[in-house]
Amino acid sequence: MSSFQTFHHPPSTPSSSAMPALSSASALHSLLDSVPLKPMFQRLPGLWILLLIPFAIFGPIYTPVLFSLYYLSLHLIFLANNIRSAYAVYIAYHSSILYSTTNWIEKYRADVPNAGYGDADYHDMPYGSVEHVVIIPNYKETWDTLCETLDILASHGRALTQYRVCLAMEQGEQGSEDKARSLMDKYQNNFLQITFTMHPLGQPGEIRGKSSNVAWAARQMSTSLANESTNKIITVMDADTAFAEDYFASITYHYCVAPASDRKIMMFAPATVFDRNSNDVPVFVRVTDMFWSVGVISNLYPSSSVKIPCSAYSVSMDLAINVRFWDAGPEAIGEDMHMYLKCFFATDGKVIVKSIFSPASQCNIEGEGTGWNGYVSNLSARYTQGKRHLWGSLDTGYVLRRTLLRMIAPGYEPTVDTTGTSFPESGFKPSVLAFLFHRMFESHILMGHMFILMFFTSIFLPVNQSSFYYWFSVAIFSRLTSNPVHAWVAFAVGISFWVRIAILVPNVVMITYYEHYQRWVGRTRWELLAQQEECKRLERMNDPSQAYVEEEDVSLKNHREFMEQLNRPSLGSDMSIFKVTSSAELTPVVQPLGIRASLASYRDFPSHLFDWAYIPFAGFAFGVLPLIHAQLSHLFTEHLDYKVAAKPVLHRPQHEPISVEPPAYSSVVDSADVVSIVVKSAAAQIPVSRFDRKDFIDESCSSPCPSVSTDSNRDEGFFDEDDSASISFPSGSNSGLATSHASSSSLRLQLSH
Repeated sequence: MSSFQTFHHPPSTPSSSAMPALSSASALHSLLDSVPLKPMFQRLPGLWILLLIPFAIFGPIYTPVLFSLYYLSLHLIFLANNIRSAYAVYIAYHSSILYSTTNWIEKYRADVPNAGYGDADYHDMPYGSVEHVVIIPNYKETWDTLCETLDILASHGRALTQYRVCLAMEQGEQGSEDKARSLMDKYQNNFLQITFTMHPLGQPGEIRGKSSNVAWAARQMSTSLANESTNKIITVMDADTAFAEDYFASITYHYCVAPASDRKIMMFAPATVFDRNSNDVPVFVRVTDMFWSVGVISNLYPSSSVKIPCSAYSVSMDLAINVRFWDAGPEAIGEDMHMYLKCFFATDGKVIVKSIFSPASQCNIEGEGTGWNGYVSNLSARYTQGKRHLWGSLDTGYVLRRTLLRMIAPGYEPTVDTTGTSFPESGFKPSVLAFLFHRMFESHILMGHMFILMFFTSIFLPVNQSSFYYWFSVAIFSRLTSNPVHAWVAFAVGISFWVRIAILVPNVVMITYYEHYQRWVGRTRWELLAQQEECKRLERMNDPSQAYVEEEDVSLKNHREFMEQLNRPSLGSDMSIFKVTSSAELTPVVQPLGIRASLASYRDFPSHLFDWAYIPFAGFAFGVLPLIHAQLSHLFTEHLDYKVAAKPVLHRPQHEPISVEPPAYSSVVDSADVVSIVVKSAAAQIPVSRFDRKDFIDESCSSPCPSVSTDSNRDEGFFDEDDSASISFPSGSNSGLATSHASSSSLRLQLSH
């Protein structure tokens, strides 16, 4: 059990001197229970919009100073946002290269005292002891989509010893249990555990959607693991999200090296990238999602005190338990931001969020049909998704309510004891709370208010004589007042115009580095890894005594041609991470990534740069309009009819063997546990963890086969054709859920020549 305790009310047996305070607190709590704070605060953004319209029309006349300050402030905040975004994308690009080229277990051994080459027997959190509880909420997802996501996870070197996969199914989907059981049967030998939960219909206070499904699954997994949470991290990911292996490797590292007390208040927020089907959707949808990724990245730079995750993220199980898991009500429809905010207030702003620059690869939403109808359907689907995303502006009211309650009634909401952490002081830091308010303003207020003020200013204020409707503005303004435009208003409007022009500068920087970032994470790192593997394969196939001496040797020739390609200027600076240590030796630095998703959309330079020209139109259609739509709707309801976004459909035979890009460099095998070992042959290398069916093994073998035992201390992760390996799959107790563990018996592989 966690050493942290949650509490709601004061101790049940107070001293006599504390009785008046207890009575006062109880009375205040009772009063707060009777006040409808939640519906009051959720309506504030919508009311603000309604009040902003008359302010935009009459403010320049009757409150010119206030109008000018607010108008100019919005533009300056927007400029600061763009500068920060440019900086954050620059950091994300360089950090993504660093993440892809870092051997995280070696870094762990280097950074942890007494770790040595083993798995840190003297450290309180050995690298191999961390378990990842991967929750995949899904509803009416196709078999192929789920298989591909599981294939990708199963290709990771430590999936067999550290991944507990939970398929979070919905009872409302017909046949969901049969689908889950079939997937369990297929992947039972690929993970430490694979199980599923069935979220029941009609739970009191819940809404349909991701938040309620994740909340149910996380509770069930915690219960099934007997609340043994000290070494477990919950990862929430969509059914079509693809994580590379270095995502889990890096969060394992960050979790292990953190002080034990800090692990209990940790979250992990990855960057995002839409690199799967982006070339198959309208440019308006594509550029909207690219800008959405920029928005996520903009708050992940390392020194940021507020880092809000998006869509896919990880939470220490200790923290999830102590904040009582995910909320499942209407205001939690944006479950990613809402869970962060819940943890933020439960820890008095001390929640530790690590930025992870191995991004979550995601699909763009797609419509139905083809041709013009399909195009319009896609735009409509993206608007619906945008409204659902911005329905999360309910969280602005949530922040205001939690702040008020924390000020007037400490202890009214559950909190987490942070004693012993790196932040032992009690209460919020004002600067951190101010940063949170600023981020919420940027997310849910800024663009809507800027649009409204700019729209009405352009129509009613006669300040731009070059405008073709200047005469109309003069006529309208003269009917409202006989006075000229106030000097402050004219100054604010004029300066704001030049601020908008100045925003182009950080935008150019941001676009440049975002293109580099997407090229690296979506293409270059995968191609480099594949080329590394091919070079190593060619080297192993040749006689070591001849391969590096014979000038005309095919392997050497191919290797040198490859090196020439790496140094071509057209490939850009991404290739500089390779270091040549001799005329025929390539030092590989791109670490194992697992297999990549079957869909991939590459961005071509410079043609795709024109996409960014559509930002003003896409931002208005899929940002400003759904934001205003959602917030005005909140005046009447907090409930949204949740619709699952349509994504690309994969087509492959249901029983097709899992396709794996053969990794030449496996994760390092620890003496304390067994991970997937790569079988080396002249033709290919196949991770042992991929042999999920006996018929697949039989097809790969012939008889007789050599059978020579190998030493478990070999950390290279390979064994020769004249060797075989006994690989023990860890067993686990039945959790009480529908579950399947890797077989506890040893599996002896026989290899054919």
